Amino acid sequence: MLSLSLYAQPQGSKTQELVIVTGKPLSASDSLKVKDIYFEGLKQKISQNTKEAIKSFNSVVQIDPQNHEAYYELAQIYFANKDLLLAKENIEKAVAVNSANEWYWILSASIYEDIKDYKLLNYALDELISISPDRTEYILEKANTLNLLGRSQDALKVYNDLEAKEGVSTETIEGKQRIYRSLGDFKTAEAELKKLIQKEPGNYRYYIYLGDLYFNKKEKEKALEAYKKVKELEPGNGYVNLALSDIYNADKKTEEAFLELTQAFRSPDINLDQKIKIVISYFALFPDLKAVRYAETLAYILTEEYPDDAKAFAIYGDVVFQKGEYEKAKDAYEKSVALNKNIYAVWDQLIRIKLNLNDLEGVIKTGEEALIYFPNSGTLYVFTAIALNQSKQSEKAVKYLNNALNYDLDKVLKIQVYSSLGDAYENLKKYKESANAYEKALELDANNVYALNNYAYYLSLRNENLDKAEKMSLKSNQLSPNNASFLDTYAWVLFKHKKYSEAKEWIEKALKVSDRNNAVLLEHYGDILYHLNDKEQALENWKKAKELGEDSTILNRKINERKYSE
Repeated sequence: MLSLSLYAQPQGSKTQELVIVTGKPLSASDSLKVKDIYFEGLKQKISQNTKEAIKSFNSVVQIDPQNHEAYYELAQIYFANKDLLLAKENIEKAVAVNSANEWYWILSASIYEDIKDYKLLNYALDELISISPDRTEYILEKANTLNLLGRSQDALKVYNDLEAKEGVSTETIEGKQRIYRSLGDFKTAEAELKKLIQKEPGNYRYYIYLGDLYFNKKEKEKALEAYKKVKELEPGNGYVNLALSDIYNADKKTEEAFLELTQAFRSPDINLDQKIKIVISYFALFPDLKAVRYAETLAYILTEEYPDDAKAFAIYGDVVFQKGEYEKAKDAYEKSVALNKNIYAVWDQLIRIKLNLNDLEGVIKTGEEALIYFPNSGTLYVFTAIALNQSKQSEKAVKYLNNALNYDLDKVLKIQVYSSLGDAYENLKKYKESANAYEKALELDANNVYALNNYAYYLSLRNENLDKAEKMSLKSNQLSPNNASFLDTYAWVLFKHKKYSEAKEWIEKALKVSDRNNAVLLEHYGDILYHLNDKEQALENWKKAKELGEDSTILNRKINERKYSE
């Protein structure tokens, strides 16, 4: 299908070269062979086996150099793969053999447009017009191409001839206005529009073009007058609301501009994608409260106007996520994936939010559903595995994490995989595998504080390599000071090293940071105090830990027996 940009910029081009394809009559056996290979090529193309399809079609033209169908198929494949030079070479061979095929010239035009060879594009459009003189779109593209080639007067003639034949249309008006503006001839552009208005005073489109012209000339008052006329003739026209919003914004009348935007967002004239771009434009102004309010209001309107479109809920989710309203964002993203399960970015964002909310069951459920639609996403495996491991499903987490390593992960995510494998293997009491995983994480980033902390903590729990554990834990605290978990780990490593006074100093730092409401820290504090012979305070802290929800067999034994136990 012909699809040519109206706004590409002209560049230099080459002269059309004559392409000649010669061949000889085929024998009956060769004809059958060519037919079989050609249909095999079509079969491979339909199955998306591109390499095999190319191989088959090339075999066809080797036997039958005048087989234009095979050249066309090759050109289509190369064009789809953005190999424009080979696409051009093959389509030119196709039209050299069969110059009357409209589809061949459509593909030719598309290729010439992509390589920005406007002389060849003009040539292809002439052929298309010759084949189908009543196809208005070819004539319009011809006019546009002439303008790109700098032949403005020729382009105007094409537009005028088309208007004489078919009457004035939106396309011809826009094309002519574009030419006048590019020539800086605003006077003629204005005069043309006024003639049209005089002829059809009830046609609101002419006032839109006139308003656009004045706006481009920075004559805001005249533009405002023209746009207001449109509102009289065509109430609720979204394009005019957008234009008026631009004018009010230019005059710093932000509330008036926003009111016009809300009306535009309720108008079907403006497509959803354009509206989404407007919402996104506010993100650069966050956290300005007015910008946040505008973006949220507009995004919410989209969910009302497009209740069956996933993109509307996705952009609303993005806005409230930026505000830090994660529950609202989660609800919006869930509505989005319910409407369209094939937008990866929404799944990804939804899982990240659920992780942030510590909704482990939700992460697992969402992650496993997302993997049905995106089975090759390493990131989805990683996030799902993290939730699985935290939910004590470490064996399954290990499978997911190792599976993630089969995909192309960036360095940060790969470190996360190895760190998580270290945690998961530790839970499974596979200590050698756990240590190997942490070592791989630290090979990638020797300063990764989470790998340093967790590796050190697990070593201390097993009373293994305590010197190494102490160095790693101290380093994590130097890199990330005032982290209660890291402070606790270092205190515990010192405790295991029987450095009880130092351990007390560090556990108290951890308690200060955590406001003394952490059961694990309080239990550790009690253990340290016990070894410093402050047994009454040790018992008191063990009891506080139990009150805060810690209810392990070991803690209960410490309390009941009033002494430390491992």
